[in-house]
Amino acid sequence: MSEPILTQRESFLLKSLIRNFVDFATPIGSRFLSKANNNQLSAATIRNIMMDLEEKGLVAQPHISAGRVPTDLGYRYYVNDLMMIEKLSKSEREKIDQDLQDVSTKDVEIVIEKSCEVLSEISNQLGVVLSPRFYQGKFEKMELISISENKLLVIITIKLGLVKTIIMEIKSEISKNKLEETTQILNERLSGLTLKQILDSFELRMSDITYGDENLIDQISESVDKIFSIENEHVHIRGAQNILSHPEFSRQERLSKILELIDNQNILIHIINSSIKNDEKISISIGQENQEQLVNNCSLITTTYKIGDVTGTLGVIGPTRMKYEKVTGLVDYLAKEISNVFTKQNKIL
Repeated sequence: MSEPILTQRESFLLKSLIRNFVDFATPIGSRFLSKANNNQLSAATIRNIMMDLEEKGLVAQPHISAGRVPTDLGYRYYVNDLMMIEKLSKSEREKIDQDLQDVSTKDVEIVIEKSCEVLSEISNQLGVVLSPRFYQGKFEKMELISISENKLLVIITIKLGLVKTIIMEIKSEISKNKLEETTQILNERLSGLTLKQILDSFELRMSDITYGDENLIDQISESVDKIFSIENEHVHIRGAQNILSHPEFSRQERLSKILELIDNQNILIHIINSSIKNDEKISISIGQENQEQLVNNCSLITTTYKIGDVTGTLGVIGPTRMKYEKVTGLVDYLAKEISNVFTKQNKIL
């Protein structure tokens, strides 16, 4: 559907209606809009303009005697053509910086958890952060350290210092020299590959090895899914109490949907991932634009954060009656700060 063309007055009043509706959560009447804009336009003039906006599908009148409310199309026009992204206040920026700094020596999941808390608190909506997609990360090196006769400590380092460690049981003790040789050949053959590439081609890359411990390499090949595992993305959710406090969710049907969404992480992960389109910096999905019925009364504002070649997704879910300019600025700022934290610090998986 093509975007409607609005006059200057129509744009002005749509913007004013949306901002007041977001603040007051009640249909906005023409007399209210007239007073809110210092009587620049009469209530009668505003009524006529509202009728035009209604014909264009940008506003709706819930009841004959009520004022107007924005439609999904109205919000879309606002986001695309009228909205100015709002910068966070100094205190909000300082809070984010301090909260992330306080956990910057902790592991990845703790930083992500704190980020989700901040996202929810400042937006007053549902904050959602997906853990980084470590399978995108490029292998840097592997270390094999003997810790007992039949156990090895396997340390996988991904570029930018991300580290994964596992304990691997072996069938028999391996000499120090053989262990070093095996480590060397593994690093030579795997260097620079992503974890996914290693998973897909490990056996082929190791098929012609003539030195090192062949039995150990066979065991690693048998356990490749565990050692270089692509774990299911983990989702962090905070702020259920925030979103449930909005009047939109006083209706049982909408309340049930949002509770089901919070309870079903697989659906939530799919929704968040599919909301990012065409490598957009920030993606905004509004109401019925969301194909998943659990969120077709909600809006999603999402973006990606980066740790070198590794990416993750964060976002805010709330009613379509949302402060888009504020939440967009928040999502953008927090994504950059998460990336900064991980760039400056070595993290442990």
